[in-house]
Amino acid sequence: MTLRLTEKMRQVEPDAIERELDNSWRAENAAVLAAGGHAGTRSSVLTLVAYATDETSAARTLRAIEALTTQHPSRSIIVTPINATASGRPLEAYINTRAMTTNGATSYGEEIVLCATQDAAQHLAGSILPLIVSGLPSFLWWEGVPPWHAGNFEATLDGFDRALVDTAEMPQVEHNLLALEDLVRRKKTSVAISDFNFTRFSPWRELVAQFFDPLEHRPYLNGVERVTIEYAAGEEDSPANTAQAYLFAGWLASRLGWRPVGASAERLVDGQREHTLLDSVGHRITLELNARYGVALGAWLDIAGAGDGANVRPLVGPGALMSVYIRAQANGAVASFTAARESDLRHASTHCQVPQGAIPSQTVHLPTLGEQASLGEELLQLGHDTLFENALAAIIPALEPGLRRVAR
Repeated sequence: MTLRLTEKMRQVEPDAIERELDNSWRAENAAVLAAGGHAGTRSSVLTLVAYATDETSAARTLRAIEALTTQHPSRSIIVTPINATASGRPLEAYINTRAMTTNGATSYGEEIVLCATQDAAQHLAGSILPLIVSGLPSFLWWEGVPPWHAGNFEATLDGFDRALVDTAEMPQVEHNLLALEDLVRRKKTSVAISDFNFTRFSPWRELVAQFFDPLEHRPYLNGVERVTIEYAAGEEDSPANTAQAYLFAGWLASRLGWRPVGASAERLVDGQREHTLLDSVGHRITLELNARYGVALGAWLDIAGAGDGANVRPLVGPGALMSVYIRAQANGAVASFTAARESDLRHASTHCQVPQGAIPSQTVHLPTLGEQASLGEELLQLGHDTLFENALAAIIPALEPGLRRVAR
């Protein structure tokens, strides 16, 4: 079956992938030698397996992977489900080898695409795991919503060092956060699981943490009364993605010793939730999550690949943080700390009002600081992301008990 995804690739038998990759490299080196060049050495620094939800997603994923060849020469395997194959077989395999020379250095990439019927895609652990390059880090990138608790999914997961998900792509966020936390906890000793969506708001963590760098501001950390987090949403009749807002609140809670007072959410209006938390000495903190509707949204992966030129339409991904507001008291004095995204969507500015007067604001460029959370950055991390794991665990008690039962 010829898809646009595979039209420039060579179809091979699924059980002959290794042999055909060897043949491709021999042919490529022979051509290089015949042209008077130097044959390269086949090399990889990792194996990346990506489960894409459809052909469009798979093509987008392949573009992201190809852009990383010089930085991360790898064996990349993309699995995408299709309705049927032209041959009537449940699985078809395609391969491609890529050699790129930059500044005199040659990097090598191997691409494998497995097109499988829906049923076959859920039973591919036996086909994929033998293709992982032994002795190198291995990554599993699962797009969309993973099949939580499915035996085949968990068997596949156990064969990797790290697994990557993206809660920005998931509907029914609260349900999926519960299922994700359950998976992270159960698999902690076998695989490190990370969320692109948590990594994306690292610039916001820096901005908020810097408010309390001055010693005279530290007492306010023990007197927080209210935290209001605003997140990006599309049209008012479309579901809003609360994942970043909840994870940011979880980060604050885990760092400052706050705990939710049970599943205390009050849905005041659509897109707005209010929770009550307690600090380490039992003082109440109001946590408010608000959707800002009408923001121009796009897929995070497309935004990351589009650059930041003058002609690029400003977009953010679903649920992107728009502002964080903190009100606190210390010794009877009230202070407020705000970080807010500018209208161009690419910059955020800080505003700090303390009894001594307003502190000069600063403006930062969010993409430069890592808001787009590129795949390349994730592939540099080999161990557990304890900040993410702690933030996820800290916010879980705030979610509804009914959802928690469904997720288990």
